[in-house]
Amino acid sequence: MRVLIVENNPLIIEAVERAGKELSLEADLATDGWEAIELLRSESYAAIVIDADLPRHSGFGVLTFLRQENGDDLGNVILMTSTDQDDMRRRVSEQNLRVIRKTEAMDELTAALIGTQA
Repeated sequence: MRVLIVENNPLIIEAVERAGKELSLEADLATDGWEAIELLRSESYAAIVIDADLPRHSGFGVLTFLRQENGDDLGNVILMTSTDQDDMRRRVSEQNLRVIRKTEAMDELTAALIGTQA
């Protein structure tokens, strides 16, 4: 399974990559929204992990691109946020979008990635 990680914090990148290795996942990395969109134009991903707050083009811009390409089915997308998760869910309209809080312990991310395999 191939995943895309869209994150610019090196510590979180390392934790996400470690979680991916534990699940035997191959990962591509984009450090901003524009890089993510370029990868999404040429690759297909089983899961996409996006930081909501990115340089150059936000995670919301990446979500907009995905909606334009795939419609409202964002079940394979995991949006990471430092803000309140419920507030973030209200800001985005997709019912099946997974929104998780950025944490040092990546248990929540690992569980969400496992959920994309189901």
